[in-house]
Amino acid sequence: MAAPARSAPRRGPLHRAAAGLRAAVAAFAVAAPAAAVPDGADDPDVLRPQGVDAQGLPMQPDGMAGPARGLGQPITRMQILARAAIWADDHVGYSQLKFRKGWRTDCSGYVSMAWELGRNHWTGDLHQVGERIGFADLRPGDMLLHHNRSRPRDGSHVVLFERWTDQPGGDFVMYEQTPPSVKHRTWSESGYSRKKYTAYRYRNVIENEAVWYPVTGDWDGDGRVTAGTAVPEGESWRWRLSDDPRGATTDADFLFGDVRKLPIVGDWDGDGRWTPGTVDLTGEHHDWYLSNSLRGGEPDVRVGYGDTEKTPVVGDWDGDGTFTPGVVDADGDVRDWYLSNTLAGGEHDLHVGFGDVDKVPVVGDWNGDRVSTPGVVDHDGEHRDWELTNSLDDPETETEVSLGDVGQIPVTGDWDGDGIVTPGVADPAIREWRLSNALASGIADTVFAYAGTPAAPGVAGPSPSPAVPPSLVPSPANPPAAPGPGPAAPSAGPVVPPVADPSPSASAFLPPPGVPPLDQPTVLH
Repeated sequence: MAAPARSAPRRGPLHRAAAGLRAAVAAFAVAAPAAAVPDGADDPDVLRPQGVDAQGLPMQPDGMAGPARGLGQPITRMQILARAAIWADDHVGYSQLKFRKGWRTDCSGYVSMAWELGRNHWTGDLHQVGERIGFADLRPGDMLLHHNRSRPRDGSHVVLFERWTDQPGGDFVMYEQTPPSVKHRTWSESGYSRKKYTAYRYRNVIENEAVWYPVTGDWDGDGRVTAGTAVPEGESWRWRLSDDPRGATTDADFLFGDVRKLPIVGDWDGDGRWTPGTVDLTGEHHDWYLSNSLRGGEPDVRVGYGDTEKTPVVGDWDGDGTFTPGVVDADGDVRDWYLSNTLAGGEHDLHVGFGDVDKVPVVGDWNGDRVSTPGVVDHDGEHRDWELTNSLDDPETETEVSLGDVGQIPVTGDWDGDGIVTPGVADPAIREWRLSNALASGIADTVFAYAGTPAAPGVAGPSPSPAVPPSLVPSPANPPAAPGPGPAAPSAGPVVPPVADPSPSASAFLPPPGVPPLDQPTVLH
């Protein structure tokens, strides 16, 4: 039976914001013949062969076995739908044997890509990275999964929920990878049977109510990097920053930046103090909104730089005391770093190849020469392994350090003001920080708890322009020694995605109001 005629669903603000996310998406295909499209491929609940090998294990690129741990880094719902929209806008064809940028192009590979999992899954194990929820509780980025136990390889399917067309529990708009290519349509147009499908929520999806985002920076320009946090408050990020090396006080407390954008930090004007910024993760380019003060309000600098499919990082790449943007790719075997020495946008000034694509990028001045250089941090095994280089010219690993457990978030900074950036970790479960003053494996030199408690009455934060760099896993950077006044410069911490609080279950949160529109100031590229 042929499916009813399809009319394009009304595009919501999330899809419109994500529509440009197709920039520089090169197809990556395994050397295998394209899978034949089954007869009646457009029929409701058609048999869709799954990308599994002879043992029934999900296929990975180049025939390599995927890691046992399939969870990826925390991801927002906006990011999930933005990633899904890339394949929809590019009409990526269905195949259980082909791969695009390392993701298998069947239905389960599509969800693995959208959720940015640690490996390609299939319908037989996607439930392991999700939590079962009620149908009426579906929210943007959740999935509806049907795994046919009697015909596991070719009788199953999974789709991504985007939004309800009217009331919760009724018809809805979805994304799905199905022959001949990705579709963005309503459930009623698909002809699928709801009785077969079970709703799941990704375990690492970020719910605003549970986000705790550790950041690090030299907020007062004294040459030492100290702790801070960014947490959602309404539609803005609330930044709470401490000038104390052990987080004993909250010295700045203010609102800045749209919670739908990624927090970053750096010394944007070279005055020796770090201040906040945010990076938009949708559109054709990353849009950077930077402040030169700790007073909140509107950004002082707006710049468009970097492909949105690359991870944003921040650093002082030329040692002039000013932090500037960079982006890091995850194609091939080695990470490609594209770095700019200005806040003017345009093309990159440096192209550096360093680090395994399976490791998280970090940045720091590891040798005190005031120039930021790359590093990567592993998230396999029991401990976090750091690989660092001091060169931007044909770099190789010069320092290897083991610090932190895999459940803790990497942070970086010049904790003691000696001009050298060293590792640390922040534990999102107990809000504990463990910082090392040396590039050596072992026990942290400083351990304290700082969760970003409200500032005392009357504390409005420093008037000049300190800074807030997030020091987490994903990407920004650890700047070099402190620029401008003060002792050796502190180094910026890497930017990472917000971290979901592990204490409560994601499914326990009450759904917040509808997603706000993604309107934002015009940015010139």
